[in-house]
Amino acid sequence: MMPWQQHFIVQHQLPPNYVEDAQPICIWLRDLVKSAPQPLCIGINGAQGSGKSTLAAFLAVYLRSLGYTARSVSLDDFYLSPAEREKVANQHHPLFKTRGVPGTHNVAMLQSILRDFKHQKPITLPSFDKSTDTPEPKHKWLKCEDKLEILLLEGWCLGLSKEPDERLHRNVNDFERRQDSNGKFRTQVNQFLGGEYHSAFAGLDKLIYLNVESFERVFEWRLKQEQQLVTKAKVGMTKSQVYDFIQYFQRLTEWGVESLPQRCDLHVKVRENHRFAVESLM
Repeated sequence: MMPWQQHFIVQHQLPPNYVEDAQPICIWLRDLVKSAPQPLCIGINGAQGSGKSTLAAFLAVYLRSLGYTARSVSLDDFYLSPAEREKVANQHHPLFKTRGVPGTHNVAMLQSILRDFKHQKPITLPSFDKSTDTPEPKHKWLKCEDKLEILLLEGWCLGLSKEPDERLHRNVNDFERRQDSNGKFRTQVNQFLGGEYHSAFAGLDKLIYLNVESFERVFEWRLKQEQQLVTKAKVGMTKSQVYDFIQYFQRLTEWGVESLPQRCDLHVKVRENHRFAVESLM
């Protein structure tokens, strides 16, 4: 194991087999970067708790070990503030007050950053504090090197196309039955997804999909994440709050399981024990 790998494993409290599991992904990425012109934006889609943030960070360090300038950022870091989400809620639907679904991100900022990145201009990557539900002060944002070569962007709905209209007719959980029985909220989410989000996602050169295969795993993994947040920041959601919160994400997570294996460039299944298994290369 290389020193940087050992450091990463210790820093992120990962099992030693993480390096082995990530190796096929690293090889795919290395070969891609060698053959594709830079700058290159790589998207990573994965449900909550799938390990996409850790993988993005790992791949960024890996690329830097090869001599490339590489950084990672999360779609979560583009969340709107509560006040901004309130405006979206007032215009479209009260459920947009809660961060998460398409419609609650600053997509204009994302598009601007991706555009500047592709034109090799200096970029500054935002940061969002989930413990306070607000964007970090701008002086804490990451100023990237001039002519950044590779940008890794991860997010739970990244690269998704809009849902077919027929999928919108049925409720997928109790949340939709109680709070969106007329389908107005999910329809508006879908419009956002097929509009400004689609335009932003066009800035991705390749997409890695971490397929959790079943939404039932998401609750357990998200609960673990929240417990870690409570330990670190002394604030976080209870078990029942986590259950209610993840229902916002079920529809599009399941749409990803259905649609992304055929559309992504690298399909990686995430086993119940969080180990990776590369399924196919496109």
